[in-house]
Amino acid sequence: MNDAEGYDVLRLIEHNRNCYISSDYVEGVPLIRWLKHHPDLSKEQLFLWIHEMAKQLECIHKCRGKPCYRYVNPYSMIITKDNRLYFLDVSAEANEELLSAMGKRNVREYFLPPKEEYSQKDTFFPDIYGLGRTIQYLLSESRPDPRLTKKEEIQFQNILFRSISIHSKRTYTGVSGLRKQLPVYHKSRRVFKKIRLLLIPAAFLVFLTVAFLYQEETEEISMAQQMIHEKKPEKSEEERKQLSGELKNMSLLRRELGFLYFLDKKDYRKSHEYFAEDDKDKNSKALSQLSEYMLMGHAAGKEAELQTLLGELEDCTPQVMREEYGRCLVRGYMLLDSVEAAHAVLRLGDECMEYADEEAAGELTAAMAVSYERLGETGNAIEKYSDMLAREKEKSSKEKIYEKLIHLCLYNEEPDRAQSICRQGIDELKEALSLRLLHIRMLCADKTVKRRQCARTIEAYIREMPEIIEEEDFKTMSGEYGITMKGEKVCVER
Repeated sequence: MNDAEGYDVLRLIEHNRNCYISSDYVEGVPLIRWLKHHPDLSKEQLFLWIHEMAKQLECIHKCRGKPCYRYVNPYSMIITKDNRLYFLDVSAEANEELLSAMGKRNVREYFLPPKEEYSQKDTFFPDIYGLGRTIQYLLSESRPDPRLTKKEEIQFQNILFRSISIHSKRTYTGVSGLRKQLPVYHKSRRVFKKIRLLLIPAAFLVFLTVAFLYQEETEEISMAQQMIHEKKPEKSEEERKQLSGELKNMSLLRRELGFLYFLDKKDYRKSHEYFAEDDKDKNSKALSQLSEYMLMGHAAGKEAELQTLLGELEDCTPQVMREEYGRCLVRGYMLLDSVEAAHAVLRLGDECMEYADEEAAGELTAAMAVSYERLGETGNAIEKYSDMLAREKEKSSKEKIYEKLIHLCLYNEEPDRAQSICRQGIDELKEALSLRLLHIRMLCADKTVKRRQCARTIEAYIREMPEIIEEEDFKTMSGEYGITMKGEKVCVER
């Protein structure tokens, strides 16, 4: 490592359940630079570094005061000449150059969760997120030998999703949970595979030789083959149990990844792939089919087939991961515009709401609001849309919910409530043009409201948002209600 430099790093000492930090000086290079020049590395080394990252980060979190490291990324990890990994001492003045690199926008945006800054946090999530992103970067930039197995790829994908999912309740709350799920490198198995690969051609050569020498003696060949089969060692009960356990774990991992893609990422192509891989499980097969419907975004022409699929899946839903199945079913039923589907959404929504996190609860509330609306239960729909409004943070989404509530209240013959909600929305969303247009229409349509009051309201809205007069809806209302303008003065005739 010719370009090695000196860095102050953390020396972590673990004693019982406590951890102590001291500083040390080592020669090495940041991980990001090491990978640039050494993308080829042994799989054993790759796994060793990933386990070491997680172990050291967990140790940091165990120190007095439970501090966050705050800078978990490939710049903050130093690789020494003997391939040891250390976390950079971010408090050391000598490391200012690397700290400056970590402060760049592209580094912050990739290795920190959205809206998080390099500051002390009450939660470990920014560190866990950074660790997940660093593992992701290490896996994408390296070429391990031998390559990762399919099982290991699935395990790492599961870990990455649970590390960087912002609002999912599956997100890790501590590094210990992540460490427990890291795949382990088994050197002995690799050696055994090499020996087995060498023995197979040798055995095959022996077999060909025997076949050549005794090709006319069919009975002897048959006896020889029988002897080979008799001598072939059978798997022990313990080995069969171990294999069965590994297959079961693989099945569960595939299913969990399928749920992650389906529910958190809404990537139905990927969820279909993972559910389809577990083709021996009836539920996974049904979830794979459901993913195909979600990918289309409709069930046109196949409503009966989808209804049957959802009914069968609901009937055989296990108690384990009940909420995940329920939320998948809700999305499926939302593709059907029927009374039965709407009732199913309400039933499943109530059941899942008890265990749902904030993000899932918001989605379920929206689905239930639409279902009540489809059933003509306007009062219940208004209640659910009001719940949606209380949960929503995005202004553009809030504006649409306000519009929906206003229209529902008018349909339910509650004009006073509609106007009250409209004014509330205008006060909260200062740039909500659509709500101002709605308010103008409601005032002008209400013959009990004096025309001068309508005019004053319109004048106020034009001062706040002059572009309102260019809206097609405003021009239409001008014709309907005789709205005219003279300078800043507005007159409403009808």
